[in-house]
Amino acid sequence: MQISIQSLGCPKNFVDSEVIAGYLLKHQYTITNDLENCDIVLINTCSFIEPAVEESIDNILEAVNLKKEGKVHYIVVAGCLPQRYKGQELIKSLPEVDAFIGIDEIPHIADILKKVIKGEKTFQVNLKPSYLYNENSPRFLFTPGHYAYLKIAEGCNNACTYCLIPHIKGPYRSRTIESIFSEAQSLVDRYPLKEIILIAEDTTYYGKDLYGATSLADLLKRLTELNWSRENRIRILYTHPAHYDDKLIDCLVENELFCPYLDIPLQHISNPILKRMNRKIGKDEIIALIDKLRRRIPNLTLRTTFIIGFPGETEADFQELCDFVQDYKFEKVGVLKYYDEADCYASKYPEQVPEKVKKERLDKLMSIQQKIALTHQEGKIRKKIKVLVDGFYENGGNILAGRSCAEAPEIDGNILILNGKKKDIGNWVEVEISKAYPYHLEGKIRDK
Repeated sequence: MQISIQSLGCPKNFVDSEVIAGYLLKHQYTITNDLENCDIVLINTCSFIEPAVEESIDNILEAVNLKKEGKVHYIVVAGCLPQRYKGQELIKSLPEVDAFIGIDEIPHIADILKKVIKGEKTFQVNLKPSYLYNENSPRFLFTPGHYAYLKIAEGCNNACTYCLIPHIKGPYRSRTIESIFSEAQSLVDRYPLKEIILIAEDTTYYGKDLYGATSLADLLKRLTELNWSRENRIRILYTHPAHYDDKLIDCLVENELFCPYLDIPLQHISNPILKRMNRKIGKDEIIALIDKLRRRIPNLTLRTTFIIGFPGETEADFQELCDFVQDYKFEKVGVLKYYDEADCYASKYPEQVPEKVKKERLDKLMSIQQKIALTHQEGKIRKKIKVLVDGFYENGGNILAGRSCAEAPEIDGNILILNGKKKDIGNWVEVEISKAYPYHLEGKIRDK
């Protein structure tokens, strides 16, 4: 039977979808991108914040319409949405869905589909998930073969007051160093990988549950032993500022294998707001960390995110954030409005910020950052940059799009290559930058 898998949300969900695909291929299912001509639609959902829930529901309703038209036969909804909401609530509101499954049901997906095909409707969700895939789990990459995500842990223990992840994904649970190394080497052997991207809800917390102390540095040192080309790179996403230590920073400094790119969601800089968010770190510690990282890691790109409009955020708090962004000039910044999610502790806080004020603050902060981003980008004009080519910029075009160490896939902008060839896709090339924009660069491959 043909099954179309839609993966919504973050790269962590994306890896789950690849593992689901691996199990289905093992049981002789065919994976297809043709949503309108398949037997089964499986939607791996996200429900982190309101827009993610809306996107999940929209995709489910699209599948429902196709089922009514007879273009698909069965609908399976997996992942975060079933984990977040009670069974009867979803079953009642979406009766056309044949199965709702949670995280722990991933290894059992083939057995669940057998029941669905027999006409049995099911809701199988462990509300305290414990599943963690490993090096023996079948997995089929949906990324281009030259880069892959590697999930090193699942769940979260941080208990930020605005976040539902511990409620949805359960407590933090690390894979062993050897399990991760084994999967990494297997991926390198099977695919023409040039970049591995380490992900978790909090990568810097890695190993605390297994080894009694944060152990990301130990994992990274083990990954330096991978048998692959020295020109390739490992990128680290989703690091928490409270969990950095000198051992980790030393490891990043000493090994060129790791991209000089760190994703550190700071969320705010005002101490009262950080405390309300339960971030377990203050302004002075954040500034000391940034200064140390920039001092020790040459050509570092820092990406961060901020939440504006958090309950109790005053004009003074917001102005402090604006001043901080202006002073520290991050290369990459994402800004999110706070969403009042009923299951989050922060929803109990008084002084909720009006939507109009949130939008005004978001626009102002993004305006500040856009100018900073453009200045950083303009500094790369006439420089020659090592770029990994991901593919064509748009269908039917002849412009290629790639990334340097300063850009993560699907998160940051691209480097557009005006004179590339199809054979360059999946390879490193040297691009001389000719034009700069806030979120992308343009240039040509040297010696072409």
